[in-house]
Amino acid sequence: MNNRITKFLAIALFLLNISQVAKGEAVDAVTGATPVKLKIEANADKQLVLDVSYEENSVIREAPLGLNVDHRLLGKDAQQLSKEKKENNTLVYEFQQVDGSRFFLDARIFPDGIALRYRVPADGPVCIYGEETSFIFPSQTKAWYASGPFQYGWLQEYQERETDHIEGELLAPPATFRLPNGIYAAITEANLFNYHGAVLLGTAPNCVRFGYVENKGHMETGIVTGLPPTKYWHEEVRDIPWIVSPKEGSREIVTPWRVLMLAKDLNGLVNNRIIAQVSDQPDKTLFPDGAKTDWIKPGRATFTWLVEGNDRLSIANHKKYVDGCAELGIESVVVDDGWELWQQTEKEANGRTKWEMLKELVDYAREKNVDIWVWRASSPRFGNKSDIGLVDPAERAGFLKKCAEVGVKGLKIDFFHTENAFTVNLMENILKDAAKEKLMVIFHGVNKPTGDSYTYPNLLAKEAVRGLECVGGENSWAPGPPWPYHNTVLPFTRWLVGPADYTPMNFRAFCHPSVTFAHQLSSIYMFTSPMLIFAADMEDMLSSPGRSFIESVPVTWDETVVLPESEIGKLAALARRKGDVWYLTVLNGEEPKMLDIKLDFLPKGKYKMEMASDTPGNRKLIEVKDSKVRSGQRLKEELMSGGGFVARISRY
Repeated sequence: MNNRITKFLAIALFLLNISQVAKGEAVDAVTGATPVKLKIEANADKQLVLDVSYEENSVIREAPLGLNVDHRLLGKDAQQLSKEKKENNTLVYEFQQVDGSRFFLDARIFPDGIALRYRVPADGPVCIYGEETSFIFPSQTKAWYASGPFQYGWLQEYQERETDHIEGELLAPPATFRLPNGIYAAITEANLFNYHGAVLLGTAPNCVRFGYVENKGHMETGIVTGLPPTKYWHEEVRDIPWIVSPKEGSREIVTPWRVLMLAKDLNGLVNNRIIAQVSDQPDKTLFPDGAKTDWIKPGRATFTWLVEGNDRLSIANHKKYVDGCAELGIESVVVDDGWELWQQTEKEANGRTKWEMLKELVDYAREKNVDIWVWRASSPRFGNKSDIGLVDPAERAGFLKKCAEVGVKGLKIDFFHTENAFTVNLMENILKDAAKEKLMVIFHGVNKPTGDSYTYPNLLAKEAVRGLECVGGENSWAPGPPWPYHNTVLPFTRWLVGPADYTPMNFRAFCHPSVTFAHQLSSIYMFTSPMLIFAADMEDMLSSPGRSFIESVPVTWDETVVLPESEIGKLAALARRKGDVWYLTVLNGEEPKMLDIKLDFLPKGKYKMEMASDTPGNRKLIEVKDSKVRSGQRLKEELMSGGGFVARISRY
């Protein structure tokens, strides 16, 4: 009897606490010197909600929090048991549900945003039926995002609309927002490991919620990775339930960080570092010096896929590209899809294996101080289960070992196309195994970056962008977007979360007529990447008036400044610094304009400037000119529709 009374009193006390919180008593309010304020409380419906303000301006109001785990609605009728400040200034909240189950909410507050994640005690697999984590913006907030039909390898065309009209929309992270008061925000996720990747769903006017999407083609064919046997595989299933297990040695489910970036202007947004700050550090056994581990060498590369004819994949053609790279000082050549068939396609194979012929190319390139990368599908292609791909651990280890033995320096691994937990784990296993063989990696046909390159610095880039390979497919597999608009959106959306494999710069068929050759040249400075692969034909690069800009483009930067003239979808103007040299990269949108910018990003002094710009009246001609400038001087340049320019500025 006493036990029953005790239990009754405990439940009554719990309900009383819930009632008190539901009346508006804050669970927590974080204040102090930071311009970001975060508050978690229960609303009148006993649902945990989130409030965020930035520099005394409300950004997010009463946005629901929680997970649906095994049909338990964590965050509904939740009582706070404790709050502690742990390492990295992480606030750890412990909550208890009416049924006695508990979960943790970790919160990190930065001067330019917040990050949240859930931790759920679990002894084994659980099923996630959905997530309540939402962000509710003020009315008339503008949003830019890639939408559906959804496909992870090539994000779709970017949308631009007010959040009042996003209900039913799918927003691929990162999505960027500008509030009516001018504050910028961006939402994405970080530290995605052992978990299903998320998207944003417009669930109501001005409200986006984290949710889960799977490509329908994978489900119908029973193939969890690789391309399904259909021409189009874009149709998605939203909020599909999925299973996740604790990491080995752990007894809890840990979600990725849900990240909200905040800034007063585009410069602050582009320079946001929250993803880097919440990402796991590299394993010292694999990467003794982190990103500076000696075999990780960022650089530039060429490939033949978009520009050459029937002979594009031959060894002889790749040797031609090696010769050109040696002359231009470009570090690598990527041998794309088709090299594994050399035994059948090479006229001079003479019974040699693909590995013997690949070593021939590697040795030839090494003599000219050029490295070789190779392409590989991650998994069975088009439902071909006879090709195990890299899914099988033994097959993967053997392939990577063989690549290292013949002298290959890096891998372009393609055809993931989904972001489910299986594929996320596959990518991590590939990165681990590649690191053991000291191989660098690019992921193509893949989801957005989530800080994974901070944890695995041998990952130099992920595609997750509608790049130049989509120009040539207007009537087939990859319709292209309006390129001037698209290219002036990307620096303030997709590039917020990490480099992409855009394969910029082309002066032939893959230069869409809506953009100029100067725009194309400038794009290699705008769409930067530690592994920067040029799409241009080798002869075009060697003979280009802007050749010196191709030869000198850095792939890592010491500083980036977004110029105030930039406007999403209309103009992208960035100043980047490498050492003592500044580079000005400008891409124009769809309307011609006279650009008038102030060179106040330069330290005081006098400079020489070399500029490659549009030639009036000829969209296919680059004009190169020299001048002298000084810090604070105004620079005026007439821009064509889809035009642009790049300038190199150094002291004299």
